[in-house]
Amino acid sequence: MAVEHSPVVPSRSPPSGDAFPLRRELVPRPFVVATMGLPGAGKSVVAKAIEEQLGLRRICRDQIRAAMFPQCKYTFLEKRAAYRSLLLALDINCMLGVGSVIDGMTFSRRGELDRVADVAAKHGIVTIPLLIECPPELARRRVAHDLATRRHVAADRTPETVNDVIARREPAPEGTLIVDATLPEAEMCSAAIAAICDSIAAALTEST
Repeated sequence: MAVEHSPVVPSRSPPSGDAFPLRRELVPRPFVVATMGLPGAGKSVVAKAIEEQLGLRRICRDQIRAAMFPQCKYTFLEKRAAYRSLLLALDINCMLGVGSVIDGMTFSRRGELDRVADVAAKHGIVTIPLLIECPPELARRRVAHDLATRRHVAADRTPETVNDVIARREPAPEGTLIVDATLPEAEMCSAAIAAICDSIAAALTEST
């Protein structure tokens, strides 16, 4: 069942669970940010800001799929192939010792987020889930605008896609950082960056 969250000030609490460690000895190392949220929430806007301001490599499933399948039919198989390639790119980044920000995925299914965290954890790298919390009606309007202007690389997105994601999405992990998608873009990006930095700072404080 879909779970609605009210936009709140980003939590300082690091995500809990073995797959999401945020310990003092890992903080100086690269980390992974998984942007989550409805289509139209603004994940790509935030992911690009994280890429630019925190120096992480952005891995976008939508762009990977477009590159792999220029005449994409948006089938399950094409989406799955792009997801596997995303995981491979993440694995390579981790091997190279560089951080990543995951874009182009709603992470409505917890298993997909866990898989990302597992890949990073193999290399001792922490994954920080970041939810861009967007009211469904706003998400639908944004998707409709993107569709009309052909602004988004994923041409299969429609307002109905938002409903589909809401119907299947599972609760985010405890401690997921939350950013209000109704904020102006610059403020939303600043809030996301601050949430990430505050979470790391809180982990450092708690470990001392």
